[in-house]
Amino acid sequence: MRSEGMSYGMMIAVQFDRKDIFDRLWRWSKTYMQHKEGPSEGYFAWCCRTDGSHIDGGSASDGELYFITSLIFASNRWGNETGINYLADARHILDCALKKDGTGGIMPLIHKEHKLITFVPNDFGYAFTDPSYHLPAFYEVWARWADDGCSDY
Repeated sequence: MRSEGMSYGMMIAVQFDRKDIFDRLWRWSKTYMQHKEGPSEGYFAWCCRTDGSHIDGGSASDGELYFITSLIFASNRWGNETGINYLADARHILDCALKKDGTGGIMPLIHKEHKLITFVPNDFGYAFTDPSYHLPAFYEVWARWADDGCSDY
């Protein structure tokens, strides 16, 4: 399992109004892939086995982008009172991502100076980006609907 594949699947499921599929993908990703503590808290392991064990615990920035945005879309489509508070989960990822300060080599998703998505949010991948990760419409979604006080970031 890859964070990109799980989050892309969530994006497709919300667009096709398949809450059942979306919820299964999200619950698995949140349970097995999302880091619960430490410097990577809120981020997702990039690569896992089907039993949930991590092959590579590092994060891929595009996966995080799609997780956040698909959760906001789910919140707008299905609300937050159906067993999963999608908006709270999206805000948690955003909050964790924006507060990273380099501790343990883990960096923010968005480069603080250049305002570009990082290739990988660690001390190595923070120095460059990948053009396929640039999704300005996603940032508009965050600013408009995340309601987390960071729209001027």
